[in-house]
Amino acid sequence: MDRLLDLNNLFEEFIEHLDRTVQKVYKETVFPVFLGGNPSPEILNDYDDGLRLITSKPRYKKLAHWQSEIPDVEIEGQIFKALQIPSAIQGFHLHLQGQNPVHTAQMFNHLLNLIPSAIILGANSRLLAGKIFSMHEPRIYLYDQSELQNSGFPTITRYLDGVEDYIDYIISRDKIIAKDYFELEKERHDDLRIRLNSDFYRVETRIMSIQPSPKALMALTEFFIGYLYRAIHEDRRLRPLSSLREERLSVVRSGFNAKTHFNIIETIRNQLDFARKGLSDLGIKPEFLSVLDRRLESRNTPGEYVAKLWQEKFNGSLEQTIFEVISDIWERTKNNQPIT
Repeated sequence: MDRLLDLNNLFEEFIEHLDRTVQKVYKETVFPVFLGGNPSPEILNDYDDGLRLITSKPRYKKLAHWQSEIPDVEIEGQIFKALQIPSAIQGFHLHLQGQNPVHTAQMFNHLLNLIPSAIILGANSRLLAGKIFSMHEPRIYLYDQSELQNSGFPTITRYLDGVEDYIDYIISRDKIIAKDYFELEKERHDDLRIRLNSDFYRVETRIMSIQPSPKALMALTEFFIGYLYRAIHEDRRLRPLSSLREERLSVVRSGFNAKTHFNIIETIRNQLDFARKGLSDLGIKPEFLSVLDRRLESRNTPGEYVAKLWQEKFNGSLEQTIFEVISDIWERTKNNQPIT
């Protein structure tokens, strides 16, 4: 666990360096934004056919051209062009090293069972394009729609017996711009992916929502590591994929108030307790997991916090209110103060 403490310290040093660099480069007040989504309504401006904010890398230009043919996405009365959405959101990905092909498939299977809980506990993007949305995770909803469901919960029909099953799943998908398997693997923007394009097998978790503070990122990491270790060693029973898909849809919309066949609050509480036992099995004292405990008990996330902050500070000016909100969040980021 010393490595997670070191990683937390490294993030703190990065934030300090980023703050100094921003102050040096810009003469006016500028705040880096760690909210999971771009809060400015500028992202909706249709300059250059919507390509103004797309990176110049050829791969992304080609994907943007593909998305330009996808119908617009509507959410709570707001219309987004499909190609505007990827450039308007942020996310961190966590890569977990597998010991071998079988272990990698086991990690993938058990991580699927954490997707709804991770979405609830990590949500932070209700402020997007100058508007607070009522949906718990509009970022995920928009991204799924912008890719014609080419992202989201993996569309596997059964749990993996091995990495070969994942390869079969990937090659069964339609290509967008991919020329080989490894590009096709990267094209799948699922919540989880197995990455084979290295010397090792890795599971990439795309449900690792960007957090305003390093400690919150470390908390989610502890959650995944502790849960996975105990679940694999105990051969924990896997829940039906259909139930997980239903829960994912429900929590994206309703968060802590999601209505499913299972009590989502108790599910998360049990998973946190299970993760804590897994960390204990590893001889690790949890340093950050309590961040998620407090969020669960208070029913609070960065997304909820920002929505309340918006209501308190809104004075009729979008620009001024966005400035005040991101200023508040940036102070928490600099001080590594998690939102709970």
